[in-house]
Amino acid sequence: MTKPLLMVVDDDHEMLSLVEEVGKLVGYKVEALNSAAQFQVAWAENPPSVIVMDIVMPDMDGYELLIWLAERKCCTPIILISGYDGKYLDLAERLGAAYGRSIIGMLTKPFEVEELENLLKEAITPPE
Repeated sequence: MTKPLLMVVDDDHEMLSLVEEVGKLVGYKVEALNSAAQFQVAWAENPPSVIVMDIVMPDMDGYELLIWLAERKCCTPIILISGYDGKYLDLAERLGAAYGRSIIGMLTKPFEVEELENLLKEAITPPE
């Protein structure tokens, strides 16, 4: 059985490692990318089952990346993370909803590993 692909994009290397480790424990094949540009190339080559992405990144922020995904009609479930004020996440969630993106969860750094674990499990659990 093929494992679902989780793509993580975050410029914080420690956060990338944490999400990668949790993703693997939950049962994903994980591709960890430290820039939106790397993510765009990887996404075009092999769209993932789930995306975890930071909102504030230096090359392209999460808002721009959400729009980029919307332009490509991406329906992949997305988990947003940010180390900044919750208003960043709220704005990203509204933007995602306006573009029809499936934001399944938002986490503010630092977060409990169990929260991420639950969201990742939920993303690959088929509805009853």
